[in-house]
Amino acid sequence: MMVRLLAISCLSFLFLSTGVLAQKKDSISSGIKKNKNSDLTEKAFKSIVRKPEADTVFNFKSEEAFIPYEGKIIRHIIIEPLRFYKTVLDTSKITRSKFIQFGESLHTDTREQTLKNNLFIKEGKPLNPYRLADNERYLRDINFIKDARIFVVPLGDNSDSVDLLVMTRDVFSLGASLDPSSPSAVNWLLQEGNFLGTGLRFAYTGLYDSDRRPEFGSAYLIHQNSIRGSFINGTIGYTNINTARSMGNENEAAVYMRLDRPLFMPYARWAGGVEWSTNWSNNVFVKPDTLFARYAYSIQDYWGGITFGEIGLSNEKKENRNRRFLSARVLDQHFIKNPDIALSPRNNLLYSNRTLALTQFTLFRQDYYKTKYIYGFGRTEDVPYGYSISFTAGWEKQFGLERPYSGTEIRKTFTNNGNIISFDTQLGGYFRNKEVEDMSLQFTANYFTKLYDFTTYKVRNSVEVSLGKFIRRSIKNPLDINNENGIQGFRTDSLTGDSRLRARFQALVFTNWKLIGFNFAVVPQFDFAVLAQRNETLFNGRFFQGYSLGLRTRNENLIFNTIEVRGYLFPSTVENIGHFRINVSANLRIKYPTELIRAPDTIFN
Repeated sequence: MMVRLLAISCLSFLFLSTGVLAQKKDSISSGIKKNKNSDLTEKAFKSIVRKPEADTVFNFKSEEAFIPYEGKIIRHIIIEPLRFYKTVLDTSKITRSKFIQFGESLHTDTREQTLKNNLFIKEGKPLNPYRLADNERYLRDINFIKDARIFVVPLGDNSDSVDLLVMTRDVFSLGASLDPSSPSAVNWLLQEGNFLGTGLRFAYTGLYDSDRRPEFGSAYLIHQNSIRGSFINGTIGYTNINTARSMGNENEAAVYMRLDRPLFMPYARWAGGVEWSTNWSNNVFVKPDTLFARYAYSIQDYWGGITFGEIGLSNEKKENRNRRFLSARVLDQHFIKNPDIALSPRNNLLYSNRTLALTQFTLFRQDYYKTKYIYGFGRTEDVPYGYSISFTAGWEKQFGLERPYSGTEIRKTFTNNGNIISFDTQLGGYFRNKEVEDMSLQFTANYFTKLYDFTTYKVRNSVEVSLGKFIRRSIKNPLDINNENGIQGFRTDSLTGDSRLRARFQALVFTNWKLIGFNFAVVPQFDFAVLAQRNETLFNGRFFQGYSLGLRTRNENLIFNTIEVRGYLFPSTVENIGHFRINVSANLRIKYPTELIRAPDTIFN
């Protein structure tokens, strides 16, 4: 009898809970229909219940849709997670092939509590359009969510309150990828990116290399998103295949733990992070003792900062997005065991202890545009625009030298008719014996053209130009042109200098090719670099060039990242680099940078 009463009570509770939720959803639905004549609400209504134009390309400010409701009280927030085969822009559109039905049986939708843990908008508070836009962007940036939209539902023409409908769409959280990194080696990734809808990620990376002993290696990682709604992300891991933060030139094993809280919106009160790791070299390639660098080291890295500035409306009755951020960082890289072999001057610095203490003051403002086809294959992408001015001061001890450090950085990003333009200037140096040394300058400019939409393909071009220079270099390592530092695909230690000029031209051609949900893009790229020595001008430096053609593919419904096959042509080479090369990257993470604030650091570490 008691069991029956308990069962009836539980069922009644579930029924009542479902009824309350249904009433809230009905209230939103009726609110949408009742206010259908409002321009913005009509757009929201159509985007929920009607199929939008196919593959619409848009470019508008993130807060634009919310401004008419600024100051109204948020009555209810209804969370509506969608299955991964639906879209937040068309809930009526369902594509359920047998393959998707099988995937659906393996996938657990993100729990409502998990989504609540990532909301910083609150019921009973005035609606802030910028904060709403920030929260929508933050949700989209979570790796197990493909897209997110927040819809405002007015309750009446004269009402001072509104309801919010938060709609998110998952990606399929189970993932697997295979990456043949060389003719003799292959690695693979297996992961569950949203275990039981809780935001908990498990990942296993395996490696087989016929030149290793043992031939197999492994890495394990556990990551929790926004622990208990604190916006603190936690990670623990173990690796014996160099997947942690590595310093040395040998294959490394490590155990590590990280906690980080990003500045997820300009009004967040604080941000920071901690990292602890112990790393050691493994002689898996059976080098002779006279050549193998046997070492071990630990890393302790702590940083944190607070924001301050006016919150709310400025005297001009407009949202004040200009913020200030004061932060500090302490880093200790300590070698428990130093290599006992002869080292080059460059490697002597690499295997030296380093202690760093910095403070930084930053003035910044950052807003966002929503658009598509920057790097993604049709998903919504958030492009920041605004400015950041940072002043850094501190102290560093490395290689037996204790030196004060100071530096500054100015970043500016703006958009114009769909074109995205950004500039980043950094200048910093050390002081010793009343003189400046190891002073470094870096200037970078990026230009993304607007998207050109043709019948069967879409094209977005980009140009990146960068100048780097050391003045009175003392102990810091010189500049190189490896990969992102100059020529994509270059891997050499012999090409270094004190001045570097590089340019990269890239076209992203998004095709209409599709294969079981995978989209494809052709990516031609031209790289040019000039490297000059200490007493040379750039005009007298060595000129290098690289030409490559890539084919990228990605299924935006799946959690694993972009796959790329790229062929390279190098007209002039050094060391053992050939003129031709083909590379496969099976877990390439490419996204437009959106971080508001970074940990204080020196320019060239």
